[in-house]
Amino acid sequence: MIYTHRLRITMVLLLFALLITPIRSARAEDFGSGSDTNLVRAIDKILDVPGLQPGFQGILIQSLSDNAVLYERNADHIFMPASNNKLLTSGAALALLGKDFTYHTRIYRTGPITPDGTLRGDLVIQGAGDPILTPDDMKDLAWQVSKAGIRYIAGDVYADDSLFDREWLGDVWAWDDEPYYYSAQISALNVNENVVRVQVTPGHKAGDPLSFTIEPTDRYTQVLNTGVTGPAKSKSTLIVDRVRGRNILVITGSLPLDVAAKDNGPVPVTIENPALFSVTLLAEDLRSYDIAITGHVRGGTAIPKNATLVAEHVSPPLSVILRRLNKPSDNLIAECLMKTIGAVKTGKGTGGLDGTGEQTARDWYKRVGLDMACVQQADGSGLSRENFVSPRNLVRLLTYLHNRPDFDVFYQSLPIAGADGTLRYRLKGTHAAYNCHAKTGYISTVSSMSGYVFTREGQMLVFSMLMNNHVARNSICTAAQDAIVKLLADYTDKQEHQQAAASNVDAASRAPTGKKEAR
Repeated sequence: MIYTHRLRITMVLLLFALLITPIRSARAEDFGSGSDTNLVRAIDKILDVPGLQPGFQGILIQSLSDNAVLYERNADHIFMPASNNKLLTSGAALALLGKDFTYHTRIYRTGPITPDGTLRGDLVIQGAGDPILTPDDMKDLAWQVSKAGIRYIAGDVYADDSLFDREWLGDVWAWDDEPYYYSAQISALNVNENVVRVQVTPGHKAGDPLSFTIEPTDRYTQVLNTGVTGPAKSKSTLIVDRVRGRNILVITGSLPLDVAAKDNGPVPVTIENPALFSVTLLAEDLRSYDIAITGHVRGGTAIPKNATLVAEHVSPPLSVILRRLNKPSDNLIAECLMKTIGAVKTGKGTGGLDGTGEQTARDWYKRVGLDMACVQQADGSGLSRENFVSPRNLVRLLTYLHNRPDFDVFYQSLPIAGADGTLRYRLKGTHAAYNCHAKTGYISTVSSMSGYVFTREGQMLVFSMLMNNHVARNSICTAAQDAIVKLLADYTDKQEHQQAAASNVDAASRAPTGKKEAR
């Protein structure tokens, strides 16, 4: 009886406790810490909004002058970084390849040239991993072949992409992203960012089939076009897609008869087998210089050792390539750089968690002081959901790079708030504009921003903000990031100024940006 009575009392007390306990109690990770109480309070207030509360945020803000931690929250937890992964790739590429590194795309012949201009052998284009080779560059290579006196190729024209593996996509990339430009396939031989651009236009009257053109060539793809012209002022439902695993483009939906040019730009669509695409384009250029080809146009064979150099294209230096990587957040460049790091070290560029690029980069991260228990790279770009890093590791990386003699190359490669790249529309009209240099990142449920900003007193701060598991709009995350960066750009050691700043952040933290971040 005594036991039963006590059990009843215990159950009543437990029920009462459950009734008075809030549904969601504050967690330790909901609060920050740091050397400036007012700044900590202000940032915590920015992050205390409904759209962010169910998710998970990791933040570290540190002074570069004395390494004082101004704010931190979950800085040693690991997060998916999205395109902040490119900071790791950029740092490793700059340190291991050097700012003056260039790619060399070469064309060789495997036989002699007779007096009448006949090449008695094959013509081979050898890729070195250049991710920014253009159709104009390919045309120049064809011109060099013509200048070498070749008028007739008795053998084949083929591609050598053997420097990299044939894993054309990154680990656990989403299959339904494959047609989109940000998921372009990765090869040692790339051209035109491994996409074709499809320009679709309406017909002469409603109901007519849609017309289309494809650049830089329409000979590499087939097209299934069921698109129709819609009435004037109708809504566009145009979709340009690609059959998975095939170079078959699919045009569906409708375009209004009066669609404005500004609302109807070309649609980039990825292609299968970049090396074969590249050599197909080269063959077209060779024929445009009246060079006849008897054999096949094909890909996938390593060049013979006794081949003779005929033509060469040298890329811009890495210092230029890094800007083209980080400002627009170019995934193909990041992937090629990561495989290039492995190829330079081992002779073969492979991707994935155990790839030569990732392993070579990991060795460097360890040497510069990163906590390797809190770093995992599955690709170079951040598109994979198997990338993980902690905010403290990114701050350590950014601090290390700040102390390198080539820091300006890295610093100028980052988007500048209110000026260019993925930050061009953000933080305009604030003290962070033209001041904050930072890398953004976004994939589904992930938003990130890490970089540098100067305070009102000219003190340079380094920061990393990684946000995961948010089902709210990405604009909620970017609004909070912008509010924090604005707070840092306005930061001063004067106590009264910080108190005023802390009382004025609430509205800024809740204002959506309305911009969708680039992947």
